[in-house]
Amino acid sequence: MTSHTTCCPDCSSSDQEAQTNKKKSSPRRWFVLTSCYFVMFLSTGFPFNILILNPEFLRTFESNKAETALIQSITTGMLRIAGTFCWKAVARYGPRMTGIAGSLLVTLGLVFSFFAQSIPHLIVTLGLVSGIGFSATFISAVTSVGEYFEGKSQLMALSFLTFGSGCGGILIPFLLHFLIEEFGWRGCLLVIGGLMANMTCFFAVCKPLSIQQTKANQLKKVDSETKPSEQGFTKSLRSLITNKVYIAHVVAMCCTLPVISSSLIFIIDFLTTKGFDSETAILMYLYLQIGSTLCGVVPGLCKRYIPHTSVLIIPACFTIIGSVATALLPHAETYIQCVVLLVCLGMTLGVSVTTVSVTTVKIVGLQDYSAGLGVLMTMLGISGSISGPIAGFFVDLTGSYRKPFYGMSAGLGLAAGLFVLAAVLKRKSNNNHSDHVSDITVVEGADNPTFSI
Repeated sequence: MTSHTTCCPDCSSSDQEAQTNKKKSSPRRWFVLTSCYFVMFLSTGFPFNILILNPEFLRTFESNKAETALIQSITTGMLRIAGTFCWKAVARYGPRMTGIAGSLLVTLGLVFSFFAQSIPHLIVTLGLVSGIGFSATFISAVTSVGEYFEGKSQLMALSFLTFGSGCGGILIPFLLHFLIEEFGWRGCLLVIGGLMANMTCFFAVCKPLSIQQTKANQLKKVDSETKPSEQGFTKSLRSLITNKVYIAHVVAMCCTLPVISSSLIFIIDFLTTKGFDSETAILMYLYLQIGSTLCGVVPGLCKRYIPHTSVLIIPACFTIIGSVATALLPHAETYIQCVVLLVCLGMTLGVSVTTVSVTTVKIVGLQDYSAGLGVLMTMLGISGSISGPIAGFFVDLTGSYRKPFYGMSAGLGLAAGLFVLAAVLKRKSNNNHSDHVSDITVVEGADNPTFSI
């Protein structure tokens, strides 16, 4: 017993050093990055493009827009709400096993949606079941990449994952439109379910580094039974609650992504009210996704080539652009005007999606990253689940999109102010830390140096 406890710190130190070196040099990380790219392509490309299926749902079930909006809102909401629980699963079983389980849940939900006879049926199978699966695959993908990359490479890798989400947003709407024309919306969901099953193969290569320290964990088993682990969820949650920058960031994101998502749910129908046919509307939606994809790498590029750029100021600037574009969309009359404003809105979406992962890891650090991302996704899910139906209710109530779009513009403006507030708090925190460090002097003694403040 004694020999175990005395050698445990050395084992832990050597294991951590070996893990860090492996993260920097292992060629496996490129396979992990490629696999997670395709996971993000599927797990975020489909849920946020269910709007392509909304016209089919409206015709089949003869429901109103507020009720139909619940399908995509619940799906994307569960993708985020289940983030905290999925993080705990990743921490216990590793990202590979959690990702594979999530892939199977997504597939089952889509297959059962084939037999849907009502909107509530789709809310349960597509919204709840598949939504939880999408959350598990999302958390597992970003955690796997976070383990294999660090520093500036980690920011670029996470931005590359966002690029995968953008590519899915570009291609999947056209795939859905093609499948609907060929097989109907039921056959479309069945084919997509088979496609989602391939994520199990992508996660097979994501060998988790976080659970490779088997011997060290066995040596620490006795100590872990007598004292609580300092890396537990409770400690991470306590750290997040006391982080003012993180709280401001969460509130800002809750005023950004749910607002944009609620506008996109009805964007095809909105464009058809402008006199455009469905194919032209989908093509215009493509331009929005292209803007989202291209701007998804902006935060990572800025931090790499302009090191002093705040990752909180970047989304603030683009959120202002999105606020103006949303307010002007109801007044757009020509094809060019609509395309330009949609691209601006897509730019805001791309930067905001990247900010979810990139800014979170910069604010809370890698130690609390999974917990921080899980809590943020949960809050985004709660707000996103209600924003879509609320927007649909006001569209049904007013009979037009003008006033709902004005409200969305105000929400994005509020988010921009909160991002600026978070940036100010972050800078103030950094300055206080620098002042504290500068007050520390080293006094060398006969044996060991001592520190006095």
